[in-house]
Amino acid sequence: MGVSLDLRKAHLTRKHGDLFAVYTWMNDERAMILIPAHRRDTAWYVVMESAAFKYDDPKYLAHQCPVACDVLGLEPSQMNWVRIATIINEGLPDLIRMPSSPAREFHDASFGRMEVKADGKTLTEEDIKIETEGATYG
Repeated sequence: MGVSLDLRKAHLTRKHGDLFAVYTWMNDERAMILIPAHRRDTAWYVVMESAAFKYDDPKYLAHQCPVACDVLGLEPSQMNWVRIATIINEGLPDLIRMPSSPAREFHDASFGRMEVKADGKTLTEEDIKIETEGATYG
């Protein structure tokens, strides 16, 4: 399954020591992505909005913290579990409050002009612009 993700359109980014929490959209769904700040060869841990309710349960969150440590390449210590749990728990309100989709971006140049006329009079007019596309990984 392919992933559609454009970090340039991130809604919010927070730095938590050696981790970034990026609030963005993945496959047109809100997501909180935990990214190691200094390790380039590790995976990212993703909390999708559709699963966010699970992380509100302390037992589920505690179960996922060792998984997140493994994915992010962190030592599976209790200190790191608490750190990840805190980042996720405090970030859930931001995740569910962010807009449902990123703001649309268009190329700067206009590719023409569109006019709506009635009886020879212009009712409305608008520039024709093409929406820019982000990276798609398949």
